[in-house]
Amino acid sequence: MFIATSVFGLLIAVIGLWGFIWPKNFMELIQRFIRISTGIYWIFGFRLVLGSLLLVAAPFSYYPTLFYVLGVLSLFGAMMTILLGNDNIEHYMAWWLKRPLVCLRVVMLVAWLIGVLLIYVSYLSL
Repeated sequence: MFIATSVFGLLIAVIGLWGFIWPKNFMELIQRFIRISTGIYWIFGFRLVLGSLLLVAAPFSYYPTLFYVLGVLSLFGAMMTILLGNDNIEHYMAWWLKRPLVCLRVVMLVAWLIGVLLIYVSYLSL
């Protein structure tokens, strides 16, 4: 279970690092990914599985509160992904692309930190 959370953490950290180094290219790629018919469902599934995994692993982890908070936030993100739909998410991505690069980099740095934190806490919980 904690190996799976570490894998998710690694994936989040890689995405965050990629977005930090090449923010505009990353956001444009995500925008193109959302335009494909199943893109939004992949994002929904990723968030849903991650949130569920974190909530199931929380009681057995070294930092259960952190797992609960990240799990609930991930499930909320999954719900919002489906409720907003493709059009609104595309508008949201276009809005982000108009922001200065430093804004995109800060958000990607936070994603990278969350991924690294998830890996570290999962390692402690093994």
